[in-house]
Amino acid sequence: MVAPLTPDRYRVQFTVSKETYDKLRHIQDLLCREIPDGDPAVIFDRALDLLVNDVEKKKLAATKNPRPPRATREGSRGIPAHVQRTVWKRDGGQCAFEGKRGRCTECRFLEWHHVQPFGHQGPATVANISLRCRAHNVYEGELMFGRFDPPVVRESTGTYAASREFASFRNGGPVTGG
Repeated sequence: MVAPLTPDRYRVQFTVSKETYDKLRHIQDLLCREIPDGDPAVIFDRALDLLVNDVEKKKLAATKNPRPPRATREGSRGIPAHVQRTVWKRDGGQCAFEGKRGRCTECRFLEWHHVQPFGHQGPATVANISLRCRAHNVYEGELMFGRFDPPVVRESTGTYAASREFASFRNGGPVTGG
């Protein structure tokens, strides 16, 4: 449960296992000089900082001192780290799909989207890569390539549909909704 108390403070309540509780007690003991009262909120904040840094390194190639870009191997589907960092910052960590109702606001299940598809020799450059939520990435893929049978996407349409701006394809063409 998360409940706002003031604009800058939230109450977070959750249940943890005995192992997690033991870890909390252990870190409170280890940090007794830096955090004398053992405040779990301060420990939780420090732990989240470390976790965010770790996950951003893995998923977004985030680093304080990026190396110069290396040449991309011919035919590689990989998106270079410098491209990932730049696109993530440019798109603000949110789906960049623009529809009739404006820009998609989804910030979860984001994927690297080739504007000119990789299958059509689309390069992995900042100009050709953008962020898309799962639904919009699949949607744009179906616009470009049509539906595949069997489907390439394992989830059902209902699982990844995030927008009413489009409906499933019928008879090989897109059906727009409203």
